[in-house]
Amino acid sequence: MFAGFTLLEEVLDYATLGTGYSRQKVVVVDQNMRLLFISRVSQNHPSKGKLIFENRKVFQLHSRTLEKQNVSLYRWSQECQICIRWQLKKDQIERWLENARAEDVFVLAGFVAKESGLPETKHHPALVNLARKEIQDRLRYLSPVQLQGLTGMLFPVPERIAA
Repeated sequence: MFAGFTLLEEVLDYATLGTGYSRQKVVVVDQNMRLLFISRVSQNHPSKGKLIFENRKVFQLHSRTLEKQNVSLYRWSQECQICIRWQLKKDQIERWLENARAEDVFVLAGFVAKESGLPETKHHPALVNLARKEIQDRLRYLSPVQLQGLTGMLFPVPERIAA
């Protein structure tokens, strides 16, 4: 299973983020480890218990919340970039699933089963929603490279003719 943000070191000492002068780039994720936004620190007020980002969102230091939602902060890194790409590819496949034809869902389920190493489940055509749910559950077992391959198959890039 792709662990994503859970393997990264969460920022717990907010003083290390410095003031707005250093403009450190931070990744903010919710309690489900889903990306909320990426921004730079604009103001850091430990005495006031808040950290303000360039996008004007305010992180409460003591409660570790943003707009009453529990969040985690991570310093921007190459590993964060990989996690974000993984999430975006997974989201892209899940959006495609919402409107996909039943036969396309069953074909994708076979590919996802093969990539995940889990046994393929044969579904009755009336159970397309069950197949969609199974795909969504299995996507988290795929690496960023495997998800890239699936999105490449679903969303082929048109070939450009050299001028």
